[in-house]
Amino acid sequence: MKPKKVAIVAEWLTWRGGGESVLDALLETFPKAALFTTVYNEKKLPEYKAFHPRTSFLQKIPNGRNRHQALPPLLLSAIRSLDLSGYDLIISLSSAIGKGINKPKGSIHVCYCHAPMRYVWQPEIDNRLISKPFGRLFLNYLKGWDLKTNKGVDYFITNSKTVQLRIKKFYGRNATVIYPPVNLIKSSEENKKEDYFLTLGRLIPYKRIDLAISACKTQKIKLLVVGDGPEKDNLLRVANENIKFLGRVSNHDKEDLLTRARALIFPGEEDFGIVPIEALSSGTPVIAYGKGGATEYIKNGRNGILFKEQTTESLVKAIEEFNNRKFDKGYIIKSASKFSKNRFKNEIKEFIERI
Repeated sequence: MKPKKVAIVAEWLTWRGGGESVLDALLETFPKAALFTTVYNEKKLPEYKAFHPRTSFLQKIPNGRNRHQALPPLLLSAIRSLDLSGYDLIISLSSAIGKGINKPKGSIHVCYCHAPMRYVWQPEIDNRLISKPFGRLFLNYLKGWDLKTNKGVDYFITNSKTVQLRIKKFYGRNATVIYPPVNLIKSSEENKKEDYFLTLGRLIPYKRIDLAISACKTQKIKLLVVGDGPEKDNLLRVANENIKFLGRVSNHDKEDLLTRARALIFPGEEDFGIVPIEALSSGTPVIAYGKGGATEYIKNGRNGILFKEQTTESLVKAIEEFNNRKFDKGYIIKSASKFSKNRFKNEIKEFIERI
């Protein structure tokens, strides 16, 4: 396919996460594409201002740019309200509502699915919905909505074999794996390691930052926690003097922290996980929970350690195993090399040309 007019649809643009790395690479791959989203916070993401994001009615709702996720029924209507007429190729990015666009007749809709809604299909991992009043009732409604919107997707692409299996299980659809782009960190033998472990991500329950804190408390290890989120106060209450909270940091500081850390601790079950790849590219091994996307790039004992259970005891054992091993920095860096941005852009172009 050689598209004439391309639209790229992001669910919302209100903070930077791993999904924005995919969006950035798509905008580079299709520089003339129009950018659509339900709601855009220019103060938080000024880098997208140049693309003139076309937004939904949520943009006009007072405080909608900050509290859009508290309005789930409106989000479903908002994604459907985007006017995509005239575009022959639509690429949606979806971990919740993105694929629910109203596809114009004659258009091709390619969905890069980060994951089927975790809080709908895997509440055992992410219970943010069922823990709320009437959450179970809305969950059943969302399941129906999610399955119905699959009909508007012509092709699924996804970020890992792990999610590929979920798409087959929950949606009954096939998906092509194109690993997401990662801004690989350049490292050298001169980079010195310092005596701390690092964990990095949004401070929300399913990320299981509490496990990293608990294990490092038990081992009396220095842990640096990078990130912010609603769980911060709870995590601060259980931390001790060995645990330092740094909040959000710049990309430069993040890369520096990753490069100097003894290891990154990655205790959540993720669909893929961009931060571990960044760590590996800097020459830093990863201690990760042995489920989800991490199993596709962490080779136990070679570029990191996988622990079997999401318990303090299991993670402590992994840290002890890590301390008793030596790691080849050259191998660690090489293990991240296949996740570059150029590789992603080339694979996306090849995929579009084939359809």
